[in-house]
Amino acid sequence: MNTEAYTFFAGRYDEFMRDIPYEKWASNIADVLASFGVKTGSEVLELGCGTGMFTAQLSEYDYKVSGIDLSPSMIKIAKRRHPGIEFKTADMMEYYDDDRYSAIVSVCDSINYLAGPEALAKMLACAAKSLKKGGILVFDLKTPYFYSKLADNVFTDEIPGCRYVWENEYDESERVNYYYLTFYKHVIGNLWKSHVEEHYQYAFAHDEICKMASDAGFTVKDYLNEKMTAEPAENENRVYYIMERI
Repeated sequence: MNTEAYTFFAGRYDEFMRDIPYEKWASNIADVLASFGVKTGSEVLELGCGTGMFTAQLSEYDYKVSGIDLSPSMIKIAKRRHPGIEFKTADMMEYYDDDRYSAIVSVCDSINYLAGPEALAKMLACAAKSLKKGGILVFDLKTPYFYSKLADNVFTDEIPGCRYVWENEYDESERVNYYYLTFYKHVIGNLWKSHVEEHYQYAFAHDEICKMASDAGFTVKDYLNEKMTAEPAENENRVYYIMERI
């Protein structure tokens, strides 16, 4: 994973991600957890929690939610904004707390930041250690179809005092999408200061995910579309996995 990503971006992340439906995601995932018998008051861990926006939303459903993220900058903001929630800087490929959690969740394509199958296998192994027997793992993924649409496209956005240019390059053979982000921060008058970050995400295949889940001690209970209402179509941008620790 790129430990230098989300440094400058962290301070303006929520403003640029203003259209992310955290509330809807939390509602959908809370319904999933309830349907699998995860009781209110249970401990739930979010992987790749960022600034804690989703963590806080899910905690509204009376789960005891905590979060980890690889970015110290993100965790610093999360702790400041949500002082009643436990956050820590940690790597999802290494962090585990034996049999502590009833559920582990991850949203906003955080799992795509894992650099390939070996990294995903490490995350799944740690998640299995952290979950109680019968515990539930729920995470989303951006699909290869989504990355193929992004290829060679350029996007821009602007908020007061800051703008960015977002370039994409998808290597289909390696299944890696590279994001080149150039930020421009207003200093004074016509003077802007630029900052460049490079991010990358991996496009996982369904079969390899199911195989690694089984190897880590999970049963895949469901594989859902972006709305979490049915099996994914071929042209899905985002999919969800629901797994149970055996």
